[in-house]
Amino acid sequence: MAENWLNELHLRECRDDLDRDTWIASNALGIDGLTWDHAAEFYPLIFERRFRGDPESGFAALEVAMDGKEPSIGYSMLAEVIQQTRHKVVVTTNFDNLVADALAIHAYKPPLIVGHESLTGYVRTALRRPLVAKIHRDLFLQPKSDKAGVSTLEQGWIDALTRLFKHYMPLVIGYGGNDGSLMGFLNSLKPGDITGRIIWCYRVGSLPSAIVQELLAKHDGVMVAIPSFDIFMLQLAATLIPNFEMGKILNRLEERGNARAENYRNQVQNLLKESDAATVSSVDQEATRQVLADAFKDSNNWWSWEMRARAEADPEKRNNIYLEGLSTLPSSVDLIRSYAIFLTCERKDLDAAEVVFKHALEVDPKNADSLGDYANFLANYRKDSNVAEIMYKRALEADPKHANNLGNYANFLVRNHSDIDVAEAMYKRALEADPKRAITLGNYAIFLANYRKDLDAAEMMYKHALEADNYKNINTLGNYAGLLFARGQMDEARSVLDIAIDLLDGKQPATINAECWMYAYCCAPLAYTNALIELKRLIREFSIRTDEWDFSGVIAQALKANHPESEWLPRLVDVLADRASVKTLDAWAAWKAA
Repeated sequence: MAENWLNELHLRECRDDLDRDTWIASNALGIDGLTWDHAAEFYPLIFERRFRGDPESGFAALEVAMDGKEPSIGYSMLAEVIQQTRHKVVVTTNFDNLVADALAIHAYKPPLIVGHESLTGYVRTALRRPLVAKIHRDLFLQPKSDKAGVSTLEQGWIDALTRLFKHYMPLVIGYGGNDGSLMGFLNSLKPGDITGRIIWCYRVGSLPSAIVQELLAKHDGVMVAIPSFDIFMLQLAATLIPNFEMGKILNRLEERGNARAENYRNQVQNLLKESDAATVSSVDQEATRQVLADAFKDSNNWWSWEMRARAEADPEKRNNIYLEGLSTLPSSVDLIRSYAIFLTCERKDLDAAEVVFKHALEVDPKNADSLGDYANFLANYRKDSNVAEIMYKRALEADPKHANNLGNYANFLVRNHSDIDVAEAMYKRALEADPKRAITLGNYAIFLANYRKDLDAAEMMYKHALEADNYKNINTLGNYAGLLFARGQMDEARSVLDIAIDLLDGKQPATINAECWMYAYCCAPLAYTNALIELKRLIREFSIRTDEWDFSGVIAQALKANHPESEWLPRLVDVLADRASVKTLDAWAAWKAA
């Protein structure tokens, strides 16, 4: 920056056609000893001269210079050292946020940033999180760049750094000692005030100044020549971090980036679901759809087409949007897959959907997402277990750590009464791949309860699932409430059921609606006086059935509590399971009255 400002000053103020270096050497700026080659040593004076009379412009220039700066690989290595070792303090004269940015990029604990002398009281030697001490202030807090600002150190910093250096040995990197504040403080310390010794790193071929060498002699310090900041930090990380592995760091960054992108997509897609809630007016629903449709303009991005299609309420128009997108992006496997799912779930055109699923595999035969989606289609819609299992295995060969495919294959094995041990192994592999995947946690909880009969483990797994999804997954809430009712934990079960019932979709009910209202009717009939009315509506108007869902636990609790309609509860379960006709309930007085 000092060199940029010298160029600007030369262009503005040189009136006699002197070249830059000659003009600077003529002391036209009034800065004794200044040369182009040593501009960095005169940074405060150059800043003061360039922004004389207008320091706010100087602060603005600093902000512009820092905008968009990304941490180099050296800062990434520094973040690894800070996270994985006991070395957690950074004292800097820089204003930037590169250290904090590197920690954020690697998803590590954010540091305490002390960017102003008024905050130095928060500097502690016993640290719960990393510390970044900016002795010349933060970029946005009127950083100190002029001679007066960088010449002296505020008393708060003197006290804070004195405490730190009694516990931490300083490793100096990228600091020339050209200010009076930090160098003045270091010179003021007596021999022995610094734990260990100062290790001063300098670039090969650029020895530290005489002032620095005198300081090192005073404190028995050492000088270490390094090729560059990035290379040295790589070497330092490799030395300090046990089992240092660059490949794992890069993989972790990629996985976290993908997870964040996926989370962002899911949140945007959930906006449509939220807008369709019964409490949202039709005007607001349409407005939300229109905003989302207009917000995705990039025709070369498959997700833009996907969101335009989802924002369209009319199924036929949605179909046309998909077709237009595929004509623009014919090789987009993601868009092809999405269209196949649309044909399956919304248009119920299974033959057309299968053609599209197969086309996705023609475009990319080893795409784990496409293989997994086609396996789900074969298992759930074609009921072709043999081919479905082949596809699940192909999907896992393509990506052995694909959490969604592992979880779906586990569900498939359970539903088809296959090897239960293999199914559990798949659930565990899925959770190793993604420990916070709520749907896998919920399904594994069901498995533990129904097949392993390990209710304690199931309850713990349900809790993990709900925490992972912020208590918003209605299926997990309903299933967990059922488990708690069956275990006789009535108060806790009621609390969970209350949350689940509040989230039920009355306009487009599903099996979970019947499940929740059945729990309510069996175990809390006085609290939910409309439970039987809701069950009757679901059975008659929507033909909702719960298949072979196990209600034996809640019925047992109902019998224990002397439910007034206990003799009819098993018959109601038979109707819900589609084992008996609705007419078998005609003689039930409470059913008639509902």
